[in-house]
Amino acid sequence: MQQYIKEENIFLNQELTTQDEVFQFLAEQAVKAGIATDAEAIYQKFNGREEESTTGMMDGFAIPHAKDKSIKEAEVIIVYPNSGIEWDSMDDSLSKYIIALFVPDTEAGTTHLTLLSTLARLLMKADVTDKLKKATSATEIAEVLNSNIAES
Repeated sequence: MQQYIKEENIFLNQELTTQDEVFQFLAEQAVKAGIATDAEAIYQKFNGREEESTTGMMDGFAIPHAKDKSIKEAEVIIVYPNSGIEWDSMDDSLSKYIIALFVPDTEAGTTHLTLLSTLARLLMKADVTDKLKKATSATEIAEVLNSNIAES
């Protein structure tokens, strides 16, 4: 099975309390993981995207995304903060499950849209969101998403 979501890019129980802290954390982790080379540019892209419209979905999920020339390959980083974060979500719920997409400029219309639409569709399936909420390890989260992405 293809590993769309990598366990080492999943961070549970993070002490993050604001959207801003989440964006900084994601940008730093992307550089550490070799996904991107410019944390500041990534941070700015997350904020810019959020200003267009919220990436806070329903039921505690958020899908922020950054598209930038410093991103080397399309990748996903997942963060579960210790407490819910205000995200201006569609149902006004706090975001507890953050699934961030990183997309190279060169793949803007292809990988980005495919991955985004696939993840958005998966988050509309109660069986998938229930499993993601109950997951207690990076392994479980990766398995749930990878098996469902492979099927879609």
